[in-house]
Amino acid sequence: MNNKHRMRMVPLCLILAACSGGGVSVSQTAAPPARAEDAGNHPTPPVVVDSSSPAGETQPPVSLFQGGATTVRFALKAGNTTAACGAQLSDIGLSHASAKLTEGLIYVHDVALIAENGQEVPLELDQHSPWQYLNLALLDFAGGSCKTAIPLGDTPIDGSNQQVVGNVPSGNYTGLSFKVGVPISAKAADGSLIGLNHQAAHSAPHPILGVYWVMWEWQSGHRFMRIDLAPNGGVKRADGSNEAKWAFHLGSTDCRPNRNTPGGYLCGKPNRFKVAFQRFNPNEQQVTLDIRQLFADNDISRDDSDDAGCKSNVTDQQCRPIFQQLGLRLDDSSANSKDGGLQIGSAKAFRLEKLGT
Repeated sequence: MNNKHRMRMVPLCLILAACSGGGVSVSQTAAPPARAEDAGNHPTPPVVVDSSSPAGETQPPVSLFQGGATTVRFALKAGNTTAACGAQLSDIGLSHASAKLTEGLIYVHDVALIAENGQEVPLELDQHSPWQYLNLALLDFAGGSCKTAIPLGDTPIDGSNQQVVGNVPSGNYTGLSFKVGVPISAKAADGSLIGLNHQAAHSAPHPILGVYWVMWEWQSGHRFMRIDLAPNGGVKRADGSNEAKWAFHLGSTDCRPNRNTPGGYLCGKPNRFKVAFQRFNPNEQQVTLDIRQLFADNDISRDDSDDAGCKSNVTDQQCRPIFQQLGLRLDDSSANSKDGGLQIGSAKAFRLEKLGT
């Protein structure tokens, strides 16, 4: 299950920067799971949000958002420290390790604002943004993935991106929802269906789907999240050796050829999930993924499994606590249940923060 085989990326020039954030909690529960990606582009069950805050913390009221031009800002942090390229992060995981961020990329799709009546109104993404295509956006918090050496024939990513931009109709909006991952497909403006997740880099319909660092050849798709850390002192292995990085790669697994699916593959474990906030105003708040929370029950200073970190392998025990932080079921709950890779609970690693914090 090594992630040694990589695909080359389409020449591309992108932009990204880390952002910051300080805390409304997210709470979500899922309906009983359906069969993996058999549900087509809607493998994620409905999410119920609640407005509870972190223990002992009272949140100020959030005003209504009136719609129109909209920018949803995102941040990657370790506690209150912004996780930019090469940033020194502390107190990570069970060993309270210090580490530098070397990769920080996330795909998000189906971004929507929640109206007063509870209806989710899709954000119509600005197709002029180089970071957005149809209903999909790529966030890169590591400024071009922190690359200092580029494999022959591949093109580096320039810059960073921390936001999703678009429009919603005028109205009264109280909340936000979005999904993490690359959809199987999405509709183009002319109504045609475009395959997204399972596209080779050399034939990707848009540059954000041909990015070298998030292609995933062994699963014939993309990494939905890639958070790689370089702990001080490295990662100790069972054989006494050291790895430089401890990596988390989330993506669909158990993928097999299927000629009836856009892109030609169907995956038994989708590993996409939805995040929703009951109270959100894009003019006042940003969405933060907290690395400390994500890896709270992992020791990033050592790893005795085949992979140094978690590559969404259902047999890798390092993946189990991370998937729990994202509200995902790692593997099937029982024989023939086919519920592995579905959302079952809260994405606790995400929170809301006031802009500028």
